[in-house]
Amino acid sequence: MGVAFVVLALAGGGAWRARQEARQARARLTDVRREVDAASARLGALEARSRGTTRPLPAAEAPPSRIVADVASVLPGDARLERLSIDYERGGTLEMQVVARDAASWDRLLDRLGRASWLRDLEPGPEAREAEVRSLVRARWAGGEP
Repeated sequence: MGVAFVVLALAGGGAWRARQEARQARARLTDVRREVDAASARLGALEARSRGTTRPLPAAEAPPSRIVADVASVLPGDARLERLSIDYERGGTLEMQVVARDAASWDRLLDRLGRASWLRDLEPGPEAREAEVRSLVRARWAGGEP
């Protein structure tokens, strides 16, 4: 009878431990499901962004390298950027010191800047159209697809 009691006590203790472990496993499973759902949501947002279906990248989030690359992409071969400043506090305001070989190059540059979808509020500065054209151009980088 003593042996039966010991066996019964051990079985009861084992059942109690198994129940505790099952409760802990369910709690952990709930936590893991929550983490998986959050990771899936992040993955979906990243995939949508990579397909270009999200909002354009705002100037405040744009790295300088992105803005410089955008400006460089519209420069004609006979124009160069001598200086570029980016004012993030003023909504991505750009000041570009540009030099064009001649008036035709300057006009091409202004045309390309004017057609750039990522640029707003283009303000060319004063220019002298003899020989090489040097001027300051102000604009605002309005963002684009990342």
